[in-house]
Amino acid sequence: MRIALVHPTYWPEVRRGSERLIHDLGVSLASRGHEVTLLTSHRGRPSVEHEDGIDVVRRWRPPERTPLSWYEHHVANVPAIVWQLWRGGYDLAHAFFPVDGWAAVKARRLGGPPVIFSFHGIPAREHLVRRRYRLELVETLAREADTVSALSEAAAERFRAYFGRSPLILPGGVRAADFAAELPRTPEPTLICTASLGDPRKRAGVLFDAFERLRRQRPGVRLRVAATPDPVMSGDAPELPDGAEWFEGDDTGELAGALAEAWVAVLPSIEEAFGLVLIESLAAGTPVVAARSGACPEIVDREPIGRLFEPDDPSSLARCLDEALDLADDPATAAACRRRAGDFDWDRVVELYEDAYASLPDRSRQRRGVGHA
Repeated sequence: MRIALVHPTYWPEVRRGSERLIHDLGVSLASRGHEVTLLTSHRGRPSVEHEDGIDVVRRWRPPERTPLSWYEHHVANVPAIVWQLWRGGYDLAHAFFPVDGWAAVKARRLGGPPVIFSFHGIPAREHLVRRRYRLELVETLAREADTVSALSEAAAERFRAYFGRSPLILPGGVRAADFAAELPRTPEPTLICTASLGDPRKRAGVLFDAFERLRRQRPGVRLRVAATPDPVMSGDAPELPDGAEWFEGDDTGELAGALAEAWVAVLPSIEEAFGLVLIESLAAGTPVVAARSGACPEIVDREPIGRLFEPDDPSSLARCLDEALDLADDPATAAACRRRAGDFDWDRVVELYEDAYASLPDRSRQRRGVGHA
């Protein structure tokens, strides 16, 4: 199949969960013989590169000045996306952001490919009405996309209740071999957080409060926080408490090593639609602590691999971190974590995406496109 993946940002500029999922999905599809193109944007000059087996087409991203800054992010990209999909001759367009999905539906009306839209979140009114037309875009996609998907049962249930359509569940995955770093844990108890804490939804304040409580019981415990800035979606990096430090988390090899050396990985946010950082940590053999909220209980469903804390409760989080540090001392924990991560290895997960693509309508019809955009 000729597959167009569509998302407004990509690495190395941004390496949040969606960008990592799209990269690994594209690489996995390409390894199975599909022709994969990522249509994205950046702040530099337009370019076309072949990266890790997929073609990456980067448009110039217009600045979001008033009044565009009031609207959904990246709305200025719509004309270019419509043109690229209409002219590209793709068998399908898989969009991961509302603006891209809406543009893909417009391109389909002109003779472009069928559209699958993946909603990478859990619908909440506060988020949906924060930017102009965000809610209307998702409502349109819930009605008109050929297929919609969510990352987990928790996300699918909320999408179904909010928009009246049952999405497929297409989870994230991990290239487990990339995170199989055989490194000893640090001598001192070390926590690690690889979530983008510049995003207020990640609850940096809850984590830091819990960390300071934990240090009263374990003065030697450390916290390492990945510096993963997002030039669009995240704000300024928070100030770290005593005993915490930043580390560069962009390179996969360095990230895998940092996770393997840590005793416990922590995700402080609530209402996570999936929790990609959790399965990356598990693949490195590191137990995890996450909120009893959203999709996290679907991943941390077995006691030997981590703990679940009560959402937005620093005392509960501190207690779970303390218990997980003890759990890390058990020699059997690392193997149990890696087994759980294996359930989400891309070698398995990619088949779910292929099945979804095969079920799209009109895949074999003649396109009006004439090669890549």
